Amino acid sequence: MNSEYELRLHKQDIPSPGKLFLMQSQTEELTSTLGTLEAQKKTPKSFTLYEEYSQTDIADTIRTCRTNYNKATLERRKKLEEQVESEVSKFRRWLEETKNLEPNTAHYHAISLKGLLLGLPTGVQIAQLFDIALTRASSKV
Repeated sequence: MNSEYELRLHKQDIPSPGKLFLMQSQTEELTSTLGTLEAQKKTPKSFTLYEEYSQTDIADTIRTCRTNYNKATLERRKKLEEQVESEVSKFRRWLEETKNLEPNTAHYHAISLKGLLLGLPTGVQIAQLFDIALTRASSKV
C-alpha cells in the first residue's frame, strides 16, 4: 500500500466507529427483543391468520410438514417446494382479499410461513423473526 490511491481505498474499507456502534446497538436491540419474545412465548400473528385460513391447528400443520419433509426423497422435496409456493401465494391473496391487508404486509405474513410449511427445522424461528419485524414496522407507522 504505497500509493495514495491504495491508502484511500484501505481507509474506505474501515468502518467509522459511529457505524460500528450503530450496528452493535441494533444487534443488541434485536437480541433483547428475541429474548423477550422467547420469554413471552408469543404466538406470531401469521400463525393465527394461517390457522383461520387453513382451518387447522398450527401445531398440527407444523408436525405434518416436518414429518413430510423428513420422510421425503429429494424428488419429493422438490414437489413439496412447488406445493408450498402455491400455498404461500394462495394465503397471500386470501390475506389481501379477506383480511384487507396491504400487499406488502400480506406478502411478509405469507412468506414468513414458507420455511414452516416446507417442514424446515428453523421454520418456527423464521416466522417469529418476521413477526417481530412486522410488529415493529406497524408500530412505527
